[in-house]
Amino acid sequence: MDAGVSQGMELAGSVVVFFGIGFGIDAWLNTTPLFMIALVLFAVVGQFVKMYYVYSSAMRHLEEKRVEESRGTLR
Repeated sequence: MDAGVSQGMELAGSVVVFFGIGFGIDAWLNTTPLFMIALVLFAVVGQFVKMYYVYSSAMRHLEEKRVEESRGTLR
């Protein structure tokens, strides 16, 4: 459960930070919420890509461990 909570906090934190940066750029340039939307989408997509690679790496490691255990060569 700890990993899920930390991943959720990291996702929420990055969205808040990028939202703030986008808000600041939009206020500075006096534009519509273009930068807010773009940077929030960037943060969300980036976090999901990161989660995918972390998950894939963990599953690959567990699969290698399972194969070693089935062969009896676990150290």
